[in-house]
Amino acid sequence: MAMMVMGMLARSVRSVAGAATATASATASARTTVRTMASAAVAPANNSAEADVPVYTRFPKFYIVDTTLREGEQFSTADFTGSDRVYIAKSLDKLGVDYIEVVNPMASAQAREDCRRIKDLGLKAKVVVHTRCHMDDVRAAVETGADGVSMYMATSEALRKHSHGKGVDAVIESARQVISFVQDAGLEVRFSCEDTFRSDKSELLDIYAAVDALGVDRIGLADTVGVAHPFQVYETVRAVRSILKPSTGIEFHTHDDTGCCIANALVALQAGATHINTCVLGIGERNGITPLGGFLARMYTLDKDAVKGRYNLTMLRNLEQYVARCARVTIPFNNYITGAAAFTHKAGVHSKAVISDPGTYEVIDPQDFGVDRHIKIAHRLTGWNALRQRVQHLRLPITDEQVKVVTRLMKDAMETTPFTLEQMDEVLITASRNGSESSSADLRRQAEAAPTAELKAALAGAADAMKSFEEQVAREALAAVVDTAHNTMPTAFVKVTGHLFDKAVLNRLLDLVVESPCSFQVKNLIVPANNESYSWAVLQLWGTSGDEVAAVVDEMRQLVDANAAIADCTLERVAGPDGEPFAPPTQQDGGHNGDDTSGDDDDSNDNDSVTDDSFSSASAAGANSTDGEHPK
Repeated sequence: MAMMVMGMLARSVRSVAGAATATASATASARTTVRTMASAAVAPANNSAEADVPVYTRFPKFYIVDTTLREGEQFSTADFTGSDRVYIAKSLDKLGVDYIEVVNPMASAQAREDCRRIKDLGLKAKVVVHTRCHMDDVRAAVETGADGVSMYMATSEALRKHSHGKGVDAVIESARQVISFVQDAGLEVRFSCEDTFRSDKSELLDIYAAVDALGVDRIGLADTVGVAHPFQVYETVRAVRSILKPSTGIEFHTHDDTGCCIANALVALQAGATHINTCVLGIGERNGITPLGGFLARMYTLDKDAVKGRYNLTMLRNLEQYVARCARVTIPFNNYITGAAAFTHKAGVHSKAVISDPGTYEVIDPQDFGVDRHIKIAHRLTGWNALRQRVQHLRLPITDEQVKVVTRLMKDAMETTPFTLEQMDEVLITASRNGSESSSADLRRQAEAAPTAELKAALAGAADAMKSFEEQVAREALAAVVDTAHNTMPTAFVKVTGHLFDKAVLNRLLDLVVESPCSFQVKNLIVPANNESYSWAVLQLWGTSGDEVAAVVDEMRQLVDANAAIADCTLERVAGPDGEPFAPPTQQDGGHNGDDTSGDDDDSNDNDSVTDDSFSSASAAGANSTDGEHPK
């Protein structure tokens, strides 16, 4: 009986709830009807016909809507001229983007002129104008002769509160009027909900279903503040796709505030989006949006032939360089495809593998984008296979054994002295000129195969002698290049004076120089036996430019000055290892005490002059050096 009563009560509650639902507003009911009808006609997500194929392995169809000439204009240092905009538009068209988005012509008279000028270029790409969902803006856009209008309206509570203040019904009504005007003009229409991913999902679906029923070509999802992550993007795009007509496109716009823009763009496509917004170098408001090059790289890895067939990838580098100059930025070393390090290999294992088969450590062929691959060999991580390839390139008569010796010695030398490729070539050329056609390895193999013990011993001795000769040749070649390198590089001598230089300051100075781009060597160290307060040392610095050396010296001086209150230490630039004044002195320098006028000249008789090597072992244990130089 109790169960029957409970069941009757539950049915009663459901009946009351159903009656309440039936009395909801006619507007809400109409929205639900529109969404239901659209959902009934919907096709599977974009390119998801192969249901048995994992979504992450599919290559989705897509169109690139490049917005460098709209979003890119909002970048902090971008300042394009009319001529810049024309050049960028032409370059984007040659690269093959599908759409070029330009600024709202209501922004200025120049903006209106540029819109018309770009449209009149006769580009293959469609030119679309980005505007507010406002009749005045849209009317100006239509008058430019553009191919389409990309309108937007704030839908998140945060943006609605501080912009138009309209509710969902008012947003839909505003969109209806403006969309009809653009359609009557025969232009493409995209309607976007600004700040999509902070908007109420139910309200979003109501708005998108309503504008889809009006016949827009595309709806837009905008991650305006870069807050969305890939899982959120996938779920949202799928939900929107499910209530749209199959023929309606989805345009996705995402900012890079949290570093997810390329991943989000790909996921959006896999969930059913059709159009992706990009900018050259990713420039745009704040941290920018999806970079054109990075997006192309991502899609290239999914289907290289499809991307190469649609886009002129070799245009990318010059286009990025041009935009970088206009925006007054440098292209980052790790920029997709065109960064200085993008196809540079340094580690020995990597270099050896790439020499044999570039695909071992590269998923993108740089030649497809018109850029070069670089294998760095003038550094301490290089392997002998990389040097052997260089020997073959230079066509030098040098044995593999000699290359191995040179490699080992060069790796040690480059711990303290940076080498250029030209200097490394000089080492190899010198070693080949002074070397032998035979190698210690050849003689060792002959010794192992010798028929008699006497011949075996003789060949083994010859192998040992050849090994020593190979070492000597390599060392002499290296020494000559190191001396030449230091003689031709900008240099400076710096004198540090104080009570054993106050160890705290000295350690910081050494850390500063070690971490600087300069190489250095301790050239002199004087410690008076009876007056340690006036010890001094001279360091010599080498750099790639005089400005580089001067900057490091200035940093050292600032460090000493900043610690003047806690350490009795001074720093000055001098002319040479003996501490003589850098500029012509007005009076005779006071011997080993340098510029110290309070010291006693007689102390020089008691000074302990310490050589470079003894300084390394006694005073610079933390520097990991045995010859007075510190590794870079």
